[in-house]
Amino acid sequence: MTRLVICVLLCVASFVQGGHEKYEGHQLYRVAGLSEQIRGLEASLDILSAKPAARSESGKLEALIRLAPEEKEQWLHYFHRNNMMYTKIADNLAEIFRKEEAEIQSKKAAAKRSGKSMSWDTYYRHEEINAYLDELAEEHPDLVTVVNAGLSFEGRQIKYVRISSTRFENLRKPVIVIDAMAHAREWVTTPVAMYIIHQLVVEAPESPLTQSIDWIIIPVVNPDGYEYSIDVDRLWRKTRSTAHDGADECPGVDVNRNFDHHWGTAPNSANPCSIIYEGPSAFSEPETRVVRSAVTSSLERTSLYISLHSYGNMFLYAWGNNGTLPQNGLILHLVGVNMATAIDELALDEANRYIVGNAANVLYYTTGTSRDWTKAVGIPLTYTLELPGYDYLFEVPAKYVEQIVTETWAGIAVGAQYVLSTW
Repeated sequence: MTRLVICVLLCVASFVQGGHEKYEGHQLYRVAGLSEQIRGLEASLDILSAKPAARSESGKLEALIRLAPEEKEQWLHYFHRNNMMYTKIADNLAEIFRKEEAEIQSKKAAAKRSGKSMSWDTYYRHEEINAYLDELAEEHPDLVTVVNAGLSFEGRQIKYVRISSTRFENLRKPVIVIDAMAHAREWVTTPVAMYIIHQLVVEAPESPLTQSIDWIIIPVVNPDGYEYSIDVDRLWRKTRSTAHDGADECPGVDVNRNFDHHWGTAPNSANPCSIIYEGPSAFSEPETRVVRSAVTSSLERTSLYISLHSYGNMFLYAWGNNGTLPQNGLILHLVGVNMATAIDELALDEANRYIVGNAANVLYYTTGTSRDWTKAVGIPLTYTLELPGYDYLFEVPAKYVEQIVTETWAGIAVGAQYVLSTW
């Protein structure tokens, strides 16, 4: 454990040094409009989230949008002119980030004093996460294998774990693949992935879910973006790639638009300065290729794939590019409902209930997503799981982490039990 303790000591001192001043005076607005109106804003504005509007407003979406002081008047006029209702919900993003930073520092200091290698009430840096994975493999060599899957664009090691009581040698067992942190600012996704690993390996290694299923779990798909969101820009979403035209001004690629499923068919994703930039080619990003490699390594046995995202309380399934349903659309929906119900049963009173549905119909069209690509290559059940944000956007306070990881595990367990019952 010595290596991990040293890493914790180093990282506690430097968890957040972010340049919050860049968001001084930036305001957040909740904007309601037709699906095509909201989608049309995506190339020009930072849409922090989108979700269906109230049932009485069929066909509309509510989006949370960040406006800088210099652009506020222009866009508020645009919303008014286009009959898009809007409400200001936060005055100063920089202050929100400063409060988040203070809480994380406090929680990490408490965890250090208690001697815990990892707790569920704060956030950890990429090096700490990798160190914890290595420690688990050392302590549970018959169950955990750490795969050094490849280097990120900036040279960080992307690791994932293979959890198997039979070292992936029993080809009669189903496989479940889970990834997290494709989008850098979605911090709460990695604790969920780590908690799933913890439950399978530490808490219940003899359970059927551990003994009868092989698992592949990638806790940090996008380490460059994640570290950048800690040190520089809390709302950074993309990779930190500079291997495309226009990268000097606009670095980074949206990992979840870089998969080879209808890639290159959405004009809004072709602009390098767009927050949803799809990259110069499908699988151009080393981070995306790690996910591809992990998925295809046991593709013929993989029954369930879940990509953890934040936020919005949604289970979304294919096809996101056109709104049609796969042949097993009914099963996709029912399994999603069962997982969502298990989560909702443990949810806080103030949490929104989970929505389950086709990604394009619940939100808007998307291309190049991991959810649709994994479905296209043959995995029966594939989902984008949007975790809760409560009223805190991506900046879910550390005090909510344990609640989110616990309830989400209950849903994942239901999905895994379905896989076992039908395999």
